[in-house]
Amino acid sequence: MLRYKNEVINIKKDIGILSQYFYPEHVSTATLITELAIGLKKRDLDVTVICGYPQEFVSDDYNEIPQNEILEGVTIKRVKYTTFNNKSKLGRIFNFFSLFISMLTKFFYLRKFKRIIVYSNPPILPLITYLLKKFYGTEFIFVAFDIYPDNALKIKSIKVNGLIHKVMNFINRRVYSNASTIVLLGNEMKDYVLNHKIAISSKNLQVIPNWFSNEKILQSPLVVNDEFKKIQENNKFVVLYSGNMGPVQDMETILQGVLSFKNHKDIFFIFSGHGSKVEYVKSFLKNNKINNARVFGFLHGQDYADALSISNVCLVSLEKGIEGLGVPSKTYGYLAAGKPVISIMDPNTDISKDLDEFKCGMNIVQGDLEGFENAINKYYLNLALMEGESSNARKLYDAKYIRDLNIDKYYKLIKL
Repeated sequence: MLRYKNEVINIKKDIGILSQYFYPEHVSTATLITELAIGLKKRDLDVTVICGYPQEFVSDDYNEIPQNEILEGVTIKRVKYTTFNNKSKLGRIFNFFSLFISMLTKFFYLRKFKRIIVYSNPPILPLITYLLKKFYGTEFIFVAFDIYPDNALKIKSIKVNGLIHKVMNFINRRVYSNASTIVLLGNEMKDYVLNHKIAISSKNLQVIPNWFSNEKILQSPLVVNDEFKKIQENNKFVVLYSGNMGPVQDMETILQGVLSFKNHKDIFFIFSGHGSKVEYVKSFLKNNKINNARVFGFLHGQDYADALSISNVCLVSLEKGIEGLGVPSKTYGYLAAGKPVISIMDPNTDISKDLDEFKCGMNIVQGDLEGFENAINKYYLNLALMEGESSNARKLYDAKYIRDLNIDKYYKLIKL
């Protein structure tokens, strides 16, 4: 605050970021937002992050995490909230509202910023930035990692015209019409919010994809993990599925496809990640006596680099009708590692179109088991083709999904 000719002039800070997850949590959302914050700081912006206190996705290396911290010039202010079981619908609701109330205690502090970036998780969080806009004129950028409540309606986790549906429609109408910019992860998301009149105009819509958050781990080709070394030594061809295994991922097409290869001695399937369908995946493999597949938990750091290193091709999927409600960001790690990708989704998604344009993978529609089998055999029987598409995969990543390219897009939005 400065005084000039007896007037009080408020000097507002450049940018505030509101997010549930942030450093040192190792989920992709936390890492992406951490890299964005540091990237904006390196571009000479003053950046402060208000986030939830790390609780679930933290390495054992961190014994005690301070509520206030400076990370590479970025100011971090953490708020505590409840930690009920997220697998329970009631537990998630309590946690969401607890975080919302904790963030709301920072309301008067947040008025100090010229602009705020807010994320769609949890979905009620952007209501705070809408109120800041109304009371103090604070501009905000809303980043939609998914389209809620439409995704919840698709998987029938909430009721049509139920309380949650009505509350979220109320919030969305205000957030989408008052944000200076709505950032969407793909063009299919942009089309969805326009076609379903969630956004009333395309003027404040901007497509900025995510990126792979840890390219450093890909620099060494050496495999460290003994389990992955053994898989590599015993199998000629390895197929990787990593990421969430939840209601929006089509695991059934993949599992039925794997079943057709159960007696194949040279092909091995790795599943890595978490989500509501993990136990189903495990039981399917066990009940069908599929011995050339294994389910790992959430992999990060060197373990994830090892899984990528030993894999020949990678899988990504969406349930039918989910396209436009989100974009599976694990695809970017596959491409960064130079892996051809088999996508299982609508052919009109950005991912499917990119794989075709850059000749670094192929798409099949949900339920096409013959297509799945043909896709696996396409690469297994032609390693020269696989190597060429591997090179193309990295070219696609460099052209569209590299980190600095997309952080620059955020920087330009902020400097407008």
